[in-house]
Amino acid sequence: MNDSKLAYAKEHVFMAGVDDSGARLCEANLPFGLAKIHHVQSELGLPQDASFVGSPDCTVTRNRRRWQQGFGYGGVYQWSGEFAVLDIKTNACGMLVGSLPQLPEHDAVKEQLRVLERDGLELDGTPIDNDLTESNHFVDLLTVDPDEQKEAAPGGAKHFFIMHSSGHEHRANTQMGPGLYHDESEELSSTARRIDTPWGDIRILEGEKAKRWYEFYKEAEDFVFRRRELLARHLFGEFQVAVNATHQGLVRGYNQANVGCYQYEVAEGSQDGPLFPLTLSPDLPCYLVRGKCNLSEDAMSGLGWDERLDSHGLRERIANTNFLPHGGGYRYNQFSGVADVIQEGPDQRLFELQSTIPGEANPSIATPRDLPYTYRGMEVKDRLVELGLGEPVVKLDLDYVL
Repeated sequence: MNDSKLAYAKEHVFMAGVDDSGARLCEANLPFGLAKIHHVQSELGLPQDASFVGSPDCTVTRNRRRWQQGFGYGGVYQWSGEFAVLDIKTNACGMLVGSLPQLPEHDAVKEQLRVLERDGLELDGTPIDNDLTESNHFVDLLTVDPDEQKEAAPGGAKHFFIMHSSGHEHRANTQMGPGLYHDESEELSSTARRIDTPWGDIRILEGEKAKRWYEFYKEAEDFVFRRRELLARHLFGEFQVAVNATHQGLVRGYNQANVGCYQYEVAEGSQDGPLFPLTLSPDLPCYLVRGKCNLSEDAMSGLGWDERLDSHGLRERIANTNFLPHGGGYRYNQFSGVADVIQEGPDQRLFELQSTIPGEANPSIATPRDLPYTYRGMEVKDRLVELGLGEPVVKLDLDYVL
């Protein structure tokens, strides 16, 4: 019975990514998280329709807890019902793109970063945690390539920065509210309903509790928007905001989570959406991409989704996903994919990886957190163009990384 439910969950995974080891690992883990949400929906008397659409940069999540709970990165989770899923761990992480009157001197910006480390900053009376040098966060300084522009850069500027940051200030309970992460907030953990499923536990908020928490999320997201701009003013002084967008959040409601991708609205009657940054590997250009109304019928049909979309009544939902990749995403050149997934118990799984090294045995891992990785490159941009998700309209060449 559990195998059939897991197979049913797998039918709700729609991968539009680059088909490599990172995407295949993501695809192997996703059914466990979706099966949990289906279990919750069944208990609540709702259609078991939770789904995931993987963007061109879909890959693993290196957050151990999120991975253990059965979730991947680089796509949109959607489900019916008035409840929020806390284990997806949305945190308002995103990117700020700002235009600059001139390219700042590298040493001057580095000195401002040292001042930030020494003196700190506050926003709304809250000390700012400098996350610009942690994990895969960064600040890139860039110059427009005039030979590869399909529309004018915002404000007609020649120089831009891209800042990738989120902040930890409101993951635990604070004066603003109960916190974003249930495993860092006693208040949120005690408010959440824990449900045990055959694949492990899951924590949700229902009804009014979900709505109140979502209101808190929006306040926390606004804080993060302003936080990025505060950090940028400290580093650069004068600049103009071109894009300030969330790629790990709840931008279209508490039962739609965009995790590792952008999601957006498109005005009725239009095919064009907003601008978003696409940052690939550290040695490649960045792009400003104009989102399109997606996914098209041709794209979905070409991906071979028609039968599953129609049998599960998901065509309209998936067609209106409106998403774009945010980066290159992780890949693992030493593996080609997943040979097997061994379930050892609730939230205990081993993934047998297919080695690309001749004569080397296939290793088994519980989490990809410690695997050496590289970032994908232009294949992500090519994939979004191929699927008609958006159009790169401004190329930004990298001057330096802070």
